[in-house]
Amino acid sequence: MGIQNLEIQNKCLLTKWLFKLLNEDGLWQELLRNKYNKNKTLGSCQKKTMDSHFWKSFMNVKDYFLGLGHFNVKDGIQTRFWVDTWLGNKPLKDRFPALFNIVRRKQDSIATVLSSPNLNFSFRRNLIGQNLANWERIVASLQ
Repeated sequence: MGIQNLEIQNKCLLTKWLFKLLNEDGLWQELLRNKYNKNKTLGSCQKKTMDSHFWKSFMNVKDYFLGLGHFNVKDGIQTRFWVDTWLGNKPLKDRFPALFNIVRRKQDSIATVLSSPNLNFSFRRNLIGQNLANWERIVASLQ
């Protein structure tokens, strides 16, 4: 019948706008960054009740969008250590779910984690057994 799925079309359009927000500079990008991002990464932004309808729509598709690609780490400020895909082909939270469940700050950026020589991490319990082995795998891959 030629009827298009508007939900899919809207999701595609919003992800295209998010891509432009992350990768291009312009007046509307600067306006949104100053109003909603400030000094935060896109991944750490959360939907708030007072946000515009447009920004709330961005936040509804943000996790889907961020899961579509890989990140160039650069200085590590914009890339989340556990949640974003930057080391391998899946996020660390999916590769090491047991470690992700016991880490205290799940949204920390790579820059925050690497800011101290001993890695800036805090787990809710001591690492033993498989969790310790997995943590050692992550540390070895960082080196």
